[in-house]
Amino acid sequence: MSFINKLIWGEKTIKSPIFIKDFTKENKQLADLEELASNLKDGEKKNLINRDIAFLKKGIEGESNVYYEIKNSFLPIICLHDVRLKYDNYIAQYDFILVSNKFICVLETKMLNGNIIINPDGDFIRVIKDSHGREIKREGMYSPVAQNERHINILKEILYKENLAKTMPYISLVVIANQKSIINKNKCPAIIKNTIYKYDQVVSFLTKHQNDKDNQKDVLEKYMYNIANYLATNNIPLETDYVSKYRITENDFLALDHIKESDTKYNEPEKNLNARNENDLYKRLKEYRLLTAKRENIAAYMIFNNEEMERLISKHPTTEADLLEIKGFGKKKVEKYGKDLLDIFKGTLKK
Repeated sequence: MSFINKLIWGEKTIKSPIFIKDFTKENKQLADLEELASNLKDGEKKNLINRDIAFLKKGIEGESNVYYEIKNSFLPIICLHDVRLKYDNYIAQYDFILVSNKFICVLETKMLNGNIIINPDGDFIRVIKDSHGREIKREGMYSPVAQNERHINILKEILYKENLAKTMPYISLVVIANQKSIINKNKCPAIIKNTIYKYDQVVSFLTKHQNDKDNQKDVLEKYMYNIANYLATNNIPLETDYVSKYRITENDFLALDHIKESDTKYNEPEKNLNARNENDLYKRLKEYRLLTAKRENIAAYMIFNNEEMERLISKHPTTEADLLEIKGFGKKKVEKYGKDLLDIFKGTLKK
């Protein structure tokens, strides 16, 4: 039977996890923050960004641990990583959504320092110890279980409205991805005890629910794909205005200090531009990015980041259609900067 016929008639073809939206360590948010930090003067704002970079790296490491477990679980599931969905005025970010023929699992990862104690009231308490094992800090933290339940409720509403999963069971799973953390949930409520686990217990948790004989649900694979494809198609990429978030001004930038106001106007033809020389292209693109950023009073990476610049040089676009094919260059960006970028590659940009 063909693959399509198998889907239509219900034959099982999914033997192990299939990622419709895969995990990658090449994180755009991290790349943008690192580039922004590299262009800033030392000070409080740069320190704050570097702190967020460190947190983000830990989060990516945690998600990588969980991804490895899921990828090697041999479970018949369709998976999506890092999905952002909008419902009414709400935006929900999902670390992982796993679609089985028997359930939909919303998996939230937490890369936390210290050990976690959950008391009988369901309160989460983080305990920080020094290198000698002595407790130095104890603090309350917001319940990741409650957070994940809100995300599940939003997902339910979306899929119900789209008539994709009206009767599908939903499972909440909160994963502590730091291998050194210890979770003490001996006295916590059962609903929390059955929801929060270490990352190396993920496969056991999912296998238990996949083999649950009390759950008689058995969705055809074509409907599993319908759900997963809808989520992937309606994912809203994260776009953050870091200039506003960190209250960055023109004076915070290192690279713009030496640029004079008169340099931001393009009025003379460039001389001897060898547009096919990669080193020259890097120089011209960086110069254009900095000058344009100064003129618009925005961060340089918002014109295009280093990864997007690499793609530009690799593609060597000659038309707007070429630009639109390059990841990171959407219609608005091409409308705004496309002509100048093409002139750089043609060697005709006026300065």
